[in-house]
Amino acid sequence: MEPKKLETQIRKTGFVLENQVAQILKSAGWTVISNKYYVDDFEESVREIDLVAYQVQKVQHFDVYTVLVVSCKKSESNVWALLARDINLRDPNSDWWPLHAWTNDKALLYQLDEPGAAKRYHEGGASLGVQEALNLPSVEVFAFQEMDRSSGSPQNDKPIFSAVTSLMKAQAYELGALPLRKKAPSIYQFNLLSVVDAELARLMFRGDDITATEVESEHYLARYIVKKKETFSRIRFIRSNVFADVLKDYGRLHQANAKWFGSLCDSFYNGIMKDYRRNNVLLDDFKKLVSWELVWRIRQTFNITVEIDSYWFHWDKEASHVSIGLKLEGKMVDFLNGDPQFNALTKSALEKIYRYAGSFVFEVDDIPF
Repeated sequence: MEPKKLETQIRKTGFVLENQVAQILKSAGWTVISNKYYVDDFEESVREIDLVAYQVQKVQHFDVYTVLVVSCKKSESNVWALLARDINLRDPNSDWWPLHAWTNDKALLYQLDEPGAAKRYHEGGASLGVQEALNLPSVEVFAFQEMDRSSGSPQNDKPIFSAVTSLMKAQAYELGALPLRKKAPSIYQFNLLSVVDAELARLMFRGDDITATEVESEHYLARYIVKKKETFSRIRFIRSNVFADVLKDYGRLHQANAKWFGSLCDSFYNGIMKDYRRNNVLLDDFKKLVSWELVWRIRQTFNITVEIDSYWFHWDKEASHVSIGLKLEGKMVDFLNGDPQFNALTKSALEKIYRYAGSFVFEVDDIPF
């Protein structure tokens, strides 16, 4: 064995770059997982993603995770060329504001499912100091090629295509695995980065003209079929020599995520008792806190067992209180309104589930629809 040869030859692989990127991430405060394996849903084979890095911050009752899925590639003799043309942001077949986020919090999930949420997220990030991480692509990258650094001859697109597909499939795997392993209230926001130890060039196509320009970073909107569903993802190509500087903006993105998702949660609860769509989202959680005690109090007082199948909330504008409708006899509802113990429990449940600390009354459920 000749140790010097081993040391020299290993530098020709991408492992040195992967280690360098991991150390830069750790120094910037990111937790790093190396060489994570996942199952390719199409080929049913085990694949590997180079790095998964994340930062986490507690916001209100949930944790905010900003996740970087990173592919590291090295090319000693080739340039990574990204073929581009002018972008059409009005193209109805493209999603220029992809947001890949997962949450098990009902309030955040409701808000993220609202139309236009992804675009508002991008606009919110910009207003909170994110400089480049969420930028719209400045051009439309429609293809890519490795090209010989000396002769300029095209080679193939396999290493670049491999980086793109591995990032998207790894993201899909992580999004699918989270519901099984994450129980604490959380939200994860994903970013896909292709870090390359090679020159990076944009080949701009305009009419018959093609202009080559060296770039350090490029946003690429990738469209791919993952788990039999078309998906759009933002993939950012980054030259390894500028990765440390680029990473600073993802630190700003994490801080912006904490603020934006916190505000998103606040907006869900703001005026929630006046909006049946939102208060219905949390109705089962409210029922779990009060139903057993309600049934027990009625049985103790009236010697009858009742089943409470449904509750409803109605905002009484004139009285400025919440009416809680119950399918009970009038005398039972009157009893509950005068029962200090059950009123205290209901008040606590409304504050915990709905963040509502105002007044309320119980009413007989006689709504005909």
